[in-house]
Amino acid sequence: MKAQVDDPVCPRHADVGNRKCARRCETNVDCKSRKKTCECDGVCGRSCVNENLRCLPVVVDIAHGKVSILPYNKFGAVARYTCDDGYTLIGLPLRVCQGDETWNGEEPRCELNHRLLETSHECHSPPIVYHAHHSGAEGQTSYQLGAKIIYQCDPGYTPKKDSVDRAWCVGGGIWVGPNMTCTSATPPAACEPPQPILNGFVEAVAAGVGAGSQIEYRCKGGFYLVGNEIRTCQKDGTWNGTEPTCDEVACGPPPHVEHADHDASLTQYRFAMGTTLTYTCKFGYYREGGQRATCSGKEGNWIGPHMTCKARDCGAPGEINNGWRDPGYRFTYPTRVTYHCNEGYEMRGKAIHCLELRAPLHGTMIGSGTTYGSVIRFICNDGFKVVGSAERTCQADRTWSGQEAFCEEINCGVPGPIWNGYLDGHRTTVGAVYFYRCNIRTKFQGDSFSTQCLENGQWSYPPPQCLGQCQVPAIMNGTILNGREGAWADSGTTITPQCLNGLVLNDTTEVVCNNGSWNIIPRCVPAPCDSPPPLVENGHRVFFGVRHGDRARYFCIEGYKLSSASQQYLTCQYGDWVGPTPVCEENYCPNPGELKNGKVYKIGQVGKFIFHDFIYTIKHGDRLVYECDRNYRLKGPRGAACVNGEWSPKEPPQCVPSQHPLFHKLWKPYEEQQALVYRRRR
Repeated sequence: MKAQVDDPVCPRHADVGNRKCARRCETNVDCKSRKKTCECDGVCGRSCVNENLRCLPVVVDIAHGKVSILPYNKFGAVARYTCDDGYTLIGLPLRVCQGDETWNGEEPRCELNHRLLETSHECHSPPIVYHAHHSGAEGQTSYQLGAKIIYQCDPGYTPKKDSVDRAWCVGGGIWVGPNMTCTSATPPAACEPPQPILNGFVEAVAAGVGAGSQIEYRCKGGFYLVGNEIRTCQKDGTWNGTEPTCDEVACGPPPHVEHADHDASLTQYRFAMGTTLTYTCKFGYYREGGQRATCSGKEGNWIGPHMTCKARDCGAPGEINNGWRDPGYRFTYPTRVTYHCNEGYEMRGKAIHCLELRAPLHGTMIGSGTTYGSVIRFICNDGFKVVGSAERTCQADRTWSGQEAFCEEINCGVPGPIWNGYLDGHRTTVGAVYFYRCNIRTKFQGDSFSTQCLENGQWSYPPPQCLGQCQVPAIMNGTILNGREGAWADSGTTITPQCLNGLVLNDTTEVVCNNGSWNIIPRCVPAPCDSPPPLVENGHRVFFGVRHGDRARYFCIEGYKLSSASQQYLTCQYGDWVGPTPVCEENYCPNPGELKNGKVYKIGQVGKFIFHDFIYTIKHGDRLVYECDRNYRLKGPRGAACVNGEWSPKEPPQCVPSQHPLFHKLWKPYEEQQALVYRRRR
């Protein structure tokens, strides 16, 4: 036999305490049951565990804390414990669902953490108790960590029994306590109307709510009452006893059927209302009647199963010449027939024989014999299907036709996925039931809250949709007409926001909750301008929007300029364009003045004329020509043009005196030539 070697990552400890460890394994092959696989099981190391097993439910609320479990109490699920602010967890923060259907370790507890006084923030105003006052200073809104105040009822009022009259400033700036109610010392004329209870309702037995009147508590179908059924209004104006609760009806152990097993764990002894179990006859027996049992009824009774398991009849195995068989009249499972020969004969055979076949696990073999031509048929129990050949024949070569048959459990697989929710169930075989659960703040939308694995390998109902709720938003400078800010709304809900103080919504699209998110987030913003910015004559504008704060810029065409009272920009403010209206006025050039010793002419359509110094309407595009008087010449540009209020070129010309040019001699007289020769000789 192969020696077992512990996995160094998942060792098997020698001391496992009260744990009951499953079969040791290295791989899935080491596990005999097909339902079990080789898994790491805590201190038990690698063991053969049914990964679909479930641990008993863990209390989801502990004093001053809470518990979150993933996934759904199955093997390997983790229960995570956390404490409220100001409390410290004493014990294991995590517990794991083990292979023996228990949670490891002990349940932790949450204790008040006095050491937080050194590290946490201060507390604000203490809690208010109606008709009571506390020992803190009047109007004080800040308390040091660790501060303790004591409450007392006002004159004429008394605290109820077991009231906690103290409050402490603890971690995170949170007050712990008080827990008290101050009631009038003078008995009231009547008791307060009773509050409804979860999964139940309250009815008045005697008319009125004065002293001596009575109320009766009842639970809805599927729940039973725990606590006082009748409560009476006492003279002090309170109802006697404590408020009862409605707990879900549960059934005890399921009914026993001879030669049959059900699909629940043998160690489970309590079942929730609506649980359905499927019974299967053991090998060699067949079912007659209904195989389902359901936990139902007001008192938690089992309905069903209405079935019996009868032994299968193999039929007569055949006679033998010169011999007999024993027994010779009963051929039901598990009868065994033995053949005997008469005296003087011995048992011999010449026929072709095949190896004997056996019925598969979870199934039955119909037919007998191993001789040539024998036909054997295979039928699987409820919840199983034949894999291989359902019929085999002994052939001439002493082999059976077809392939080996075995019974495979019908498995629907885990239903899902289910978003924003989870599945409550642990098996996926025929008859198994899963419950669809939606997370908090979601809305169930589907055909059924549960589904069952059918014999065709399909689930009876598809997973639902768990559509997330949306929290109604708070709108600054606005309100919600058909909802309350902070409330939760189902998916598909439409809200109508309205802005105040002259503001408008940033988007006029209908606001709808879509699976946990609003399609838009409404905001109240200043109103946009309802029209583009105004046009300007002899100019143009540039703008990119009409929202609050957008600006429009103005430009004048050539020859025009913005007036001194105009601005280049207009701004959209709360629906109107704000700023002086732009005006484009003609951009005249200055009079160039006189040209000394010359004249200035303006070029017109019919010629040129002298440009006098008193003319001031000199428009864009007007041209000048400069000319000097006789005996003067022009120094500078010959002309200029008015361009957007300026002359081009800017510098005016000058008229300076003119001189006749000196001409070079083309020839020299004879006397000058002779004088030049004489000077050279000397």
